Amino acid sequence: MWRVTRRTFVGRDVGVAFGILVALVLLMATTSVRVLQIPGYLIVIAYDAAQNLWLPGLNPAIYVVGFALYVYVVALLIATLYRRVRHATHYDG
Repeated sequence: MWRVTRRTFVGRDVGVAFGILVALVLLMATTSVRVLQIPGYLIVIAYDAAQNLWLPGLNPAIYVVGFALYVYVVALLIATLYRRVRHATHYDG
């Protein structure tokens, strides 16, 4: 039970997805090439839209924590989708 829960919430798939999302946001913040900024910009804008809808006027310190949680939840969703597609297309030959 614990192994399945741990793999679901902090498994390798979640870590890789989280790392990619963070890399995209950092790339947006550090590069001047507009095309490379688009994926990170979309991640930040999606969080801003949700945050402004549910928690307008959020304290900047809490904003950063909320953004980290948002990126984690998105990574969790991406990893879950990846696992389901991988499981559905797995062929035991």
